[in-house]
Amino acid sequence: MAASAVVGGIPLKYLSLLILVVQNSALILVMRYTRASVPEDERYLASTAVIMSEVIKMLVCLGVLYNAPPVHRRTVHRLGAFLHHELVVKWRDSSKLAFPAALYLIQNNLQYVAATNLDAATFQVTYQLKILTTAFFSVVILHKPLTRIKWAALALLTVGIALVVLPKDVGLTGLFHYFSSTPAVSDAIVEEGVGNQSNAQGFFAVLMACVLSGLAGVYFEKILKAPTKPAPVEPDVEGRVMVVDDGFVDDYAPSQLWVRNIEMSVFSILFGMVFVVLLQDGATIAEKGFFVNYNALTWCVIGIQAFGGLIVALVVKYADNILKGFATSISIILSSLMSVWLFSFTITGTFLLGASFVIYATYLYGL
Repeated sequence: MAASAVVGGIPLKYLSLLILVVQNSALILVMRYTRASVPEDERYLASTAVIMSEVIKMLVCLGVLYNAPPVHRRTVHRLGAFLHHELVVKWRDSSKLAFPAALYLIQNNLQYVAATNLDAATFQVTYQLKILTTAFFSVVILHKPLTRIKWAALALLTVGIALVVLPKDVGLTGLFHYFSSTPAVSDAIVEEGVGNQSNAQGFFAVLMACVLSGLAGVYFEKILKAPTKPAPVEPDVEGRVMVVDDGFVDDYAPSQLWVRNIEMSVFSILFGMVFVVLLQDGATIAEKGFFVNYNALTWCVIGIQAFGGLIVALVVKYADNILKGFATSISIILSSLMSVWLFSFTITGTFLLGASFVIYATYLYGL
């Protein structure tokens, strides 16, 4: 029934997919523009941008949770008591999210590295490798069986991405020469960069981001689908019995996904501030400030990244994998076309063939 919801005359499943297409395309394009169009000493700090994205996402989730109960039970004190129960009293459950939160933190930072060193179109296509890594960890961790169609889709996806990452000066007629050349020649070609790009560094960042994305996503799914056990009644540090308001169950039970997102954001902010912001960019922040070189486009990137995860949750709720695959395919096409206009990107024969393989594989995997 949720899938039949309509907003402004448009079915919500199609509206959410339209938003997902815009979000996917806009994030890559704007992130690439803000990282590649300025000198290195004038770039904003990616570490602080990731932190601010998590802060915004947490505030949105808090707003959703606040509005979850009926109006007569909608108070800040009640929300605070519920969050204290979920994050502090049930600390054993919430601490399980520290691991995927750390993985997502590293992944989001790697996205900025990839956007700095790869053009938007190549980044968009190669980032679909996360389908392969997610499938791998689903088989290993969740023991999910894959059909022959899905295995074929993964093989096609791998071939497509391999074609996309080939250097631009290697056309379809040069594939045989490229793969038959000596290792020294091949490595020299791969290491070539354009402008402020380093293709090898960008591809490595995408590869690691895809691995972390797959592992974190599957681990998070395992936590969400784990059978819940009734929490034992235990006395607090002063020996008093903790009594939980039964209304919490009725008011916030449908919003557990938002609670998990808040817990993830809390861990991401803590880990990010200590291990990324302070250790990596502490000296720069002390000298120039936390928001050094921020502008309107920087906040645009932060906002798009913050809402991205929430949009995906909306798509999962109201759409299906096939429609989500179509949205990803349209995003790839749109990003490629916009890259030609914005960044003078050249669509080669190998890129076109590889992107076509990736698009079809994405659709095929959703069947």
